[in-house]
Amino acid sequence: MTQPRYVIGYDVGGTKLGIGLASTDGKLLGSAMLPNKDTYPEDVLPEALRISKQLLADAGLSTKDLAAFGISSPYPADPVNGIMTAPTNNKFWRNVPIRKYFEDNLGIAGCFENDANCAALAEWFFGAGRGCKDFIFLTMSTGIGAGIIAADKLVRGKGFFAGELGHMVVKPDGRYCNCGLRGCYEAYCGGRAIAMHLQAELRTMPENIMVKMVDGKLEDIDMIVFEKAVRAGDAYAMEQWDEMCRLNAQVFGGLLNTFNPERLVLGTFAWAIGDLFMDPIRKYLPKYCWKQTLQDCELVAGELKREMAAYAGPAAAINFLKEKGEL
Repeated sequence: MTQPRYVIGYDVGGTKLGIGLASTDGKLLGSAMLPNKDTYPEDVLPEALRISKQLLADAGLSTKDLAAFGISSPYPADPVNGIMTAPTNNKFWRNVPIRKYFEDNLGIAGCFENDANCAALAEWFFGAGRGCKDFIFLTMSTGIGAGIIAADKLVRGKGFFAGELGHMVVKPDGRYCNCGLRGCYEAYCGGRAIAMHLQAELRTMPENIMVKMVDGKLEDIDMIVFEKAVRAGDAYAMEQWDEMCRLNAQVFGGLLNTFNPERLVLGTFAWAIGDLFMDPIRKYLPKYCWKQTLQDCELVAGELKREMAAYAGPAAAINFLKEKGEL
């Protein structure tokens, strides 16, 4: 058996920066989290480096033992050069050459991937996608992003836009999406878009249970309030929920017939909400795909849950070594 190697990774989020140390055989050896809301990179990156060295020391390792590092970054970015150009959730991080920073300070090569791809890689190497050669992970949270593994390889696309499944148009000329298109999947099934839609509609429904749950503060209506209303049996909420689940099934069916994956792994909504979310989707799914592709695919919730930030960066590093033929 090949001796495992060691990698470290960084997941740059809008409120936290996750750091994970792992081995290439799928074991997390250490992790840490740094606050990252309204921070400046010149403050955060040196601290991330210091913590990295502490994690290595705690595991009995040093930077000389590392084979690679990985960075999981929000977009917009310049993935070719490893630069965070203008991430929407990090307003002070502009044109940050983050990959070069860690190359220079760790003395090893590393990679830069978008965060949705890294989430898919994390589930592939450490979670619900283990052992698959064809699988898709969807983030299913505030927005909808995805990472696609096809024929044992991450699909990036010519311009690195592959996996933007949230911006498939499911209803031509439908709701406006913040990407500039109309009728996007995310505009109907992303958490933020759902909340905004409910807030707008409920302005004329002051007696609805959701309005009462938030004491009339419509801006506080979110997916948690929505879920509670559905569980309470509110007719309006149940109708909206059913439509959301049907649209999810429509998109998933298209993915099954397009990619014929072994597994479709779903993020936050699937594991946080459970059967209330998954069962209606499973009910509708046969309407939108062939029997054969449905039989080939397992629809499951992600396994890494709130620990994703520890795994995303190391998973990118493992895939970096894999693509170089070093694993």
